[in-house]
Amino acid sequence: MSMQIASPHNLLSTSFGEADVDRLRQNVQDRVPFYVRMQISSFEARAACLLHAMVNGDRPDPCAYHAFFGSGTSEAISGALKIVRHNHQVHKAGQPLVTAVYDPSGDLQQLFDPFSAGLDEALVPGLIYFDDFGRFCENVNDQTPSSLLFRHGGSVPVEQLSEILKSAADRGIYTVLDESTTDLSAGGPIAAQLKTLPDVIAFGENLADHKTPAGCFMMSKSIYKVWDNVKEYNLHSNTWGGNSASMAAMLAFLKTTPGYASLPRSVSETMEEANQSHLAATKLYETHCSPKMATMLNISGLNKNIRTAYQARITTVTRRGDESVIDASGTYGVNLHGHNPDDVIDAVMARHDVEHDYWANLHSLVERKTGFKHVIPAVSGATATEAALTFALLAAAPKKKIVALKGGFGGKTLISLIVTSRDRYKVPFGPLYPHIHYVDPFGDNGKQELLDLLKTDDVAVVLLETVQGEGGVKACPQDFLDFLSSQKEQHGFFIAVDEVQTGMYRTGQFLNYQRKLPATDIVLMGKAISDNVFPVSAVLMTDRVYEQAVQTKASVVERLENMYRCQFGAHMAVHAIEAGESLGLAEHAKNAGEYFAKRLREKTADLKFVKQVRGEGLMIGIEFEESLLPRLVRGSFGGLIASRCVNDSKQPILVAFNPDKPFLIRFVPPLCITIEEIDAVIDTFNRALRSGFFGLIKPIVVNTVNSKLGRF
Repeated sequence: MSMQIASPHNLLSTSFGEADVDRLRQNVQDRVPFYVRMQISSFEARAACLLHAMVNGDRPDPCAYHAFFGSGTSEAISGALKIVRHNHQVHKAGQPLVTAVYDPSGDLQQLFDPFSAGLDEALVPGLIYFDDFGRFCENVNDQTPSSLLFRHGGSVPVEQLSEILKSAADRGIYTVLDESTTDLSAGGPIAAQLKTLPDVIAFGENLADHKTPAGCFMMSKSIYKVWDNVKEYNLHSNTWGGNSASMAAMLAFLKTTPGYASLPRSVSETMEEANQSHLAATKLYETHCSPKMATMLNISGLNKNIRTAYQARITTVTRRGDESVIDASGTYGVNLHGHNPDDVIDAVMARHDVEHDYWANLHSLVERKTGFKHVIPAVSGATATEAALTFALLAAAPKKKIVALKGGFGGKTLISLIVTSRDRYKVPFGPLYPHIHYVDPFGDNGKQELLDLLKTDDVAVVLLETVQGEGGVKACPQDFLDFLSSQKEQHGFFIAVDEVQTGMYRTGQFLNYQRKLPATDIVLMGKAISDNVFPVSAVLMTDRVYEQAVQTKASVVERLENMYRCQFGAHMAVHAIEAGESLGLAEHAKNAGEYFAKRLREKTADLKFVKQVRGEGLMIGIEFEESLLPRLVRGSFGGLIASRCVNDSKQPILVAFNPDKPFLIRFVPPLCITIEEIDAVIDTFNRALRSGFFGLIKPIVVNTVNSKLGRF
């Protein structure tokens, strides 16, 4: 038996075999970018076009859907529920929000309510579960829930499902069809057989034959409207949505299914055109993914026609010829030692054995470097957060409180949003877990706020980033961390540290917590552990956390241990850790980061609107003083700077920015970046800061015109 098949709970139960490895090897050799954030990918555009055709089948009047890709079933279902909840907030404000869930497998309840806490107390409140179809129908008819989530799995005749969807549509009830358990190899999506289509359709790892992390939720045009505007288009996002490894596997598999064979030739012709033409891919993305995201990328000049990506550089095709862009964003920390690292071909791809248990290797390696004895598989930062919170609450039961820090970011799924402090990302999607509390480690009363919560003796876990990434590259004060550690024994809570962005040598050591917070019980790893080649993440924990969680609910632990057990992902993670060690990436990150920050301070010392340069290792942020910026560009200053940088005529660069934080730019480059490249990055960035109002606006005007003319 292949080591890949570890449990019936494993969503990645099909081995990533020789043909799959060969396809990925070819991508690396051809230097196809794995993932470049803020880029329109032909992989994503083609997959969205294909799924749109497959769910509509031979319907004479196809229903328009917008696709959003993620890293697994849980991300897809969470996204589907989020768009439904946002519509409820907009159109049915004040009415009770209850989603009736039909799931004969019981897996969704284990994910969203692992403690059987009920409608109001679950990790994701507002869901009521049924494994019996008759009782589900009775609830829908008698209680009129605000929405329905229907996991099909072949358990109900298509005619009955169509009737339910038609009745729900007539009564104004939102509907989600979960097709993550549909066997696509045996036929097309169930949606293609329905007379009435649902508002949202969700898929999971079945899109890639359970070989790679994959997920997608497709939103009807009417329900997508709440996100189809310049204010809300980025309300939902994730780390690896649309990555080339998963999307290539998805496209390869779907083309072998009966659902694809029955499609008209025009679908494959449209997909091939998008494969050959960046303009065609952009138009397809606008149609089937996010029109407003496409617009924002086009006018900013970030929608580059990428030819190759290698080490710290991305080669793009322009009307003036090939252009080399220095990637100083590192895809927000995903990029460990460069795009398409050569060493993965011989070290991983040439040696991968589907019969070998690479998770055992990862366990041993992690224990040697950290002392943690348990490693729980995950596929993204968000799924790592979900697993970490679930384990902590199980291990600390019956304690319920979660404490997080203001400014923190845990992700955008409905569970990971619990520890994301920014209200804008949360308010449209409530209700969320009720027992969450935030303290401000940077304020005068942070320690007292924490102590007041600890004195309730109901705190299960304190989850934090030792250096906040999305929060502005802000290091948590050491005296706060020391105080937190000093209270642990007396109040009996767990400490969880999110190292998704700070980990993997980026800040000058393997993990940032190791020299700051030694009493840590749980660690979240993601992003760079993938080596920017294949989606994988992990949760590390002590014996105590693991054993106490098992005692509370062994069935949930079993599911979490096995749900994302992909052996190729573990193999890649082992190599990433070992390569970082052998290449001395921690030392390079420390030295190069000190040089980067010093030069950045020197170059900007005379600019009064520069408030602070801060960071650790090669995780650096520069903050601007809002009141000193030109009034007309204050609300979009970060985006304008990023646009000016990527459109620089001498040396274009990619920097990390967040539209919701216009007064901050981040630099999180690949850890292979050279001193010469750092100098070039700072020179370009300096030119952008000194370009003035018209210099910042000019690229937007030029790109807007060019995008209208189809020029890239």
